[in-house]
Order: sequence, then structure tokens, then C-alpha cells
Amino acid sequence: MKIDAGLDPAAVHARLGVEAYSDHEVGVMCDVLRELYPERELEGLSEREWLVAYGLMHQRKKTGWMDDATLAQKAGASTEETQ
Repeated sequence: MKIDAGLDPAAVHARLGVEAYSDHEVGVMCDVLRELYPERELEGLSEREWLVAYGLMHQRKKTGWMDDATLAQKAGASTEETQ
């Protein structure tokens, strides 16, 4: 399955584990996969690539859908506040 706008959430849900993950988490993971690995085959991702996406998915679901630029901006702001 190609990672693009037509990525089937059911395929991502199956790889994550149908019993363990919500539709919200699957949606976040689909967004992350599209950003990190556009036009790649889902089945062709290495374990390392999958785990990078998995970690980012968990980070984003806990931070309210912030993208990398927003996260970097917030990280910079909190670092400046403590100095």
C-alpha cells in the first residue's frame, strides 16, 4: 500500500494493532507517515522507520496535533524562558 493521500487507515490500524489503537491514533499515524515517507510502500518501511513514525505519532497525539515546526518553536520558547 502506497503512503499517499489514498492511504488506507485500515492497513495502518492493522500494523499498529487493531485492539490497541483508536481511530484518532490511526489518523495521527497516517498523517505522520504521509509527512515522513510520501510515496513509499507501507510494507517497505524498515523497523527503524516505523518506530520513528510511531514515536512521532505518540508525541503528536499528546500535544494536540502540533507539527514539527510548532514543536520546535515551543521547545525554543521554553528553553529561552529557563535561561
